[in-house]
Amino acid sequence: MYWSTHHKPVPLSEIGWINTTYLGSASLRCDPMLVWGTTVDMEEMAPFLEEQRNQQGSTLVTTAHVLIRAVTESLKQHPEVNRRVVGRKVFQYEGVNIVMPMLQTSTGEVDCVFMRNAENFSLDGVARYFWEAAREKALKTADERKRMKAGNTFKNRIINLGKRLRLSWMLHTCSLGFTAGNWLRAPTIWPWQQGLNHAGAFVNYLGFPGAPPLIAHKPASLPMNSYNIAVTMGPTEPRPVVLNDQVQVRKQASLFVRLDHRMVNGNQSAAFINTLRSYLAAPQTLVQENGYREQKRAA
Repeated sequence: MYWSTHHKPVPLSEIGWINTTYLGSASLRCDPMLVWGTTVDMEEMAPFLEEQRNQQGSTLVTTAHVLIRAVTESLKQHPEVNRRVVGRKVFQYEGVNIVMPMLQTSTGEVDCVFMRNAENFSLDGVARYFWEAAREKALKTADERKRMKAGNTFKNRIINLGKRLRLSWMLHTCSLGFTAGNWLRAPTIWPWQQGLNHAGAFVNYLGFPGAPPLIAHKPASLPMNSYNIAVTMGPTEPRPVVLNDQVQVRKQASLFVRLDHRMVNGNQSAAFINTLRSYLAAPQTLVQENGYREQKRAA
């Protein structure tokens, strides 16, 4: 899947001196990152989800879907975060693109679901999109198991071995090419890179049983497979909180945000996180009756 950006890079005057310094430095062994950790008040989340479930004809909405909508709205309000670094230039995304991992409980594997132009989906539309993706993956897995049982075992082993060898050769070749391209620090973007592959906002929710401790990183050797921002939220737990000079037990969730320091600074990061926290603390603000153009899930 390819996600388009503006053809012209963002002017350096809009990026800032600190970010430009990191952007043009060739001595860094890894990309500079900003990592923020905070907590979010989740007292209103459970009543909001219960209200959504009681609505007639509504799709089952979970905290993960609310997190996706909150990240989408926050990126819309802070477009300086919704960008992509290529070489020594920064490009603005044309839309908000979301990547979220999904755990296959039957196999224990993790698959990523890609959502293009997430700003065009309502909260109910986001839930339908990801439930449909989970259903399609489950059907595909069941079909593969059925074929494996019906086919010849020795033949299937030979076919799988060939697939693994071919995939390993392709991965090593791509890794070598990306490493060379990043080392050269090419200042321009090639025509075939106009639609950047597998990048966007990585959203990870760890609030369900058996959630894998995924880590979204941005290796310099794989610039085409990196994420400009990663948002991870933990499970909701009762914790002591000081409110109105009194210690109260309230539902809280940990929130961690990692951003590329080559395109955003500390003030921009703090503004984005404050907006994200406000949406998660008051999820009813994410429900809009009009103004959304629903899209079907891309095949």
